[in-house]
Amino acid sequence: MTLITFGQVFTVCLLGAMSPGPSMAIVIHNAIFKGRYNGILTSIGHGIGIAIYATFAVLSLGLIIETNIFIFNSLKILSIIFLIFIGMKSILNKERLNLKKKDVKEKTISFLQGFSISILNPKILVWFIAIYSQFMSINNELIFNIYLVSIAGIVDACWYIFLTIAVTTASALSFFQAKIMLIQKVQGFIFLAIGLGLLVNLII
Repeated sequence: MTLITFGQVFTVCLLGAMSPGPSMAIVIHNAIFKGRYNGILTSIGHGIGIAIYATFAVLSLGLIIETNIFIFNSLKILSIIFLIFIGMKSILNKERLNLKKKDVKEKTISFLQGFSISILNPKILVWFIAIYSQFMSINNELIFNIYLVSIAGIVDACWYIFLTIAVTTASALSFFQAKIMLIQKVQGFIFLAIGLGLLVNLII
């Protein structure tokens, strides 16, 4: 593995993680409304989901899932239901959320939300198959394949942890606390819009 290849894989993984979408929305949502710690747990959960899809791509198992319409569409439908559920919950919730909440149940939910939003998004798998196909070869050493899997999860988790820290600085939190109910509704409508948009695309 050359330094150039190392840099190429790192760059495409970082750019993929930085792309706006449902994943970024759920991490920011949990960071703002549940606190920095829960945002970090969401990031770690998301990174693990990404690493699993990267593993599928490296082992070529992703091709089986991508070509199996039933599995592929099932993942899409579950992802849509998940996003609509979060959106409706945020819109209808009238409780002022505690930003310092750190109970075990909340931490577990945050982790699972990060994991779910990544593992239920088959587009991530398609992305990895497309990108990693440029680096896969029967002559690849085991250490390089391990790198492909680990770098995907690590870069993704680190990016979202950085994002979590950025939106939970003192100045950012003071703004969010002043507008927290409004922001919660707006984020709820964003989740709902993303979910309904995906549903329309699936039907059409």
